[in-house]
Order: sequence, then C-alpha cells, then structure tokens
Amino acid sequence: MLLRRPAPVAPPAPDDPVLAYALRDLDWYAHTRDRARRWHWATELGALLAGAATVVAAGIQAPAAVTATVAGVAVFIGGFRQVFNHTERYVLAAESWSRLRPAVERYRLLPEEERDAEARRVLVEAIEAVSAAEMQNWAVHRRGTRAGSDAGPGTV
Repeated sequence: MLLRRPAPVAPPAPDDPVLAYALRDLDWYAHTRDRARRWHWATELGALLAGAATVVAAGIQAPAAVTATVAGVAVFIGGFRQVFNHTERYVLAAESWSRLRPAVERYRLLPEEERDAEARRVLVEAIEAVSAAEMQNWAVHRRGTRAGSDAGPGTV
C-alpha cells in the first residue's frame, strides 16, 4: 500500500465562494476518508492479531488469565468495529470524494471568464447532490436495508 501525501491545491480566487465551499467539502471528505481508512486497517489488524494470539495462548497452555485477557481484547476490538464502523465511514467518504472531485475539476478547468452564474449553479448542485447521496446511503445502511430495496416513505 502506498502512502499518499496530499497534493497542494491552489487556493480559490477570493471572489469565488462556491469554489471555496467545494474545496472545503472535498478536503473534508479526503480527510475523513483517510482517517477512517487508517482506523479500519488498525482495527482489522488488531482483530487478526488478537484472534491469533488467543489461539496461540490456548495452544501453548498459557495461564488462564493471559488467555482470557487476550480473548477479551479480541472481543473488545470486535465490538469497537461494530460500534464505530470505520469501514462504512471510509466507503461513504471515498464515494463522496470521488463524486465531488470531477465536478470541482470540471469547474476549475473553465477559464476564469466562463465561471459565470450557470457554472457556479452546476457546481453547487453537484455539492448538494453528493451531500444528499451520502446522507441517504448512511440512512439506508443504518436502517439495515439495501440501497435497492424500499427504505420507506420519502426515499428514492
């Protein structure tokens, strides 16, 4: 796995609050995605190590207190994974980032004189669509339903 360092992004023009807003959201999604990915890997590796250590401790007939402690750590990590669910947060933030980034790049590729009200409206709509999709996906997951199923009234 490669370590990625954030590429410096040129600051938006001070008279372009829509671009500044989009870049703040994009940065938040990237930060959240990366933090959740690190937590995901840490908890997965912790669970793997604790599970393996439990088997080894039992196999070498370690004192019961040692085996029970290692098994308790494994159970704790399993609960931690369920409660905080960094995998879900990682996936949602990565999806949102990957949806918003092309819209921001399309806008930034426009020459300054073509960044008119229509272009800003399109970018704002993209920001709002990404935010709404993230919230809907989170709510669907929390309800325990699949994205294609009937999640109840008011959902698409």
